[in-house]
Amino acid sequence: MADDKRHILVCINVDCKARGSEAVLAAVRARVEELGADDVEVTAYPCFGGCDYGPNVVLYPTKVFYSGVTPDDVDAILGHLRGGEKVERLTGKVDEMTEELIFELLDAGLV
Repeated sequence: MADDKRHILVCINVDCKARGSEAVLAAVRARVEELGADDVEVTAYPCFGGCDYGPNVVLYPTKVFYSGVTPDDVDAILGHLRGGEKVERLTGKVDEMTEELIFELLDAGLV
């Protein structure tokens, strides 16, 4: 993912989908469009490996892994992406090795 855009990746795999990730994805897309944030790309992602903690949302290149996200969290996450505070209550749920692996794959452009 070697470009100048900021990315919001939303997991849409079975476990996250069962916990409402499609509604999260729709809320993120709608809010980004409302804000006219042309430098933000919203992508449905197949799986981050944090299935027990979803819906999972990753900000890249910011490298923040959010878990247990609901549509009500979207404004806070976008606030972080735009320079605000990280939404701490949504972080630290997935083990660090899984997070590091996802960020390494994103850094390498493999996903």
